[in-house]
Amino acid sequence: MSKLNRVLLVVIVAAQPIIARTEPLETLHLQDRIDVVGQSLGTSRYYKITTSTSRTVLFSVVIDAFCHYTMQKGGRRNLQPRADTTPIEFADRASVAEVYILSFSQTRPAWQASRPCAYSFSLK
Repeated sequence: MSKLNRVLLVVIVAAQPIIARTEPLETLHLQDRIDVVGQSLGTSRYYKITTSTSRTVLFSVVIDAFCHYTMQKGGRRNLQPRADTTPIEFADRASVAEVYILSFSQTRPAWQASRPCAYSFSLK
């Protein structure tokens, strides 16, 4: 084994593991109605929504001009209609233990101008 290979092996073995750090995922369990209002500056917010029964879920999302959002159901992304008007309303049939993820983040111009991303959403 060459000297370089031994040095690389020692570096790999001695290296500390890398720990990924992310903002906590906020989890909401649907009941009759849930309203959440949030604000973030410079970071994204993620909400995980799970259903306890089979039902039709009605999403209503209000975002300002400094926000971008995406919605994911299971592995499918961008379920919501285009954000031509606000509030953005979208209905989807959910089965038991269905998982939705809403993600809100600043637009690039808002980040550059240090403007907050204000949003709210409700679920019925």
